[in-house]
Amino acid sequence: MTTSPVLTISDDTAAARQLLFAYYNATAAEQGQPTWDSPDDLPDYFRADYDDPAAYYAAPGGYLVARLDGRVAGGVGFHFLGPDIEVKRLYVVPEARGARVARSLMRVLHQRAHAAGAARCILDVLPQRTAAIALYEKLGYRRIPPYHPAYEGVELDCFALDLAL
Repeated sequence: MTTSPVLTISDDTAAARQLLFAYYNATAAEQGQPTWDSPDDLPDYFRADYDDPAAYYAAPGGYLVARLDGRVAGGVGFHFLGPDIEVKRLYVVPEARGARVARSLMRVLHQRAHAAGAARCILDVLPQRTAAIALYEKLGYRRIPPYHPAYEGVELDCFALDLAL
């Protein structure tokens, strides 16, 4: 395997959906919840981005897909939320972990967010995702209060990265 992922913006809905479905199952498993055998079984709250990733992550946002040796290795979505870019569903397939896929995805995401004129990038993460939190902190993210009313009472850590414009 190569050490630097080749990144592309996915107009490959199948790759985006493959990564999103894997992300949802990983999230459910981490929370001790049942996983899904088929995307047809996904609950409504996951359908917004799974059913139409191109619309959910519409320009100037997008869904970045990383490939290692031509194979799908990871992905991350982003879209505007007010003046900010919200980072969504960063996921790296288990076989590609340790190959700097997440860091590469985030670097390109930050470049695109800056080019789109975003003031900052914001994100939420489950507190048990300590590797992801460590990555975000290494990238310069700082903890912030919950930024969405739906997060009231939900155990999530929220972070922001100010983008130098």
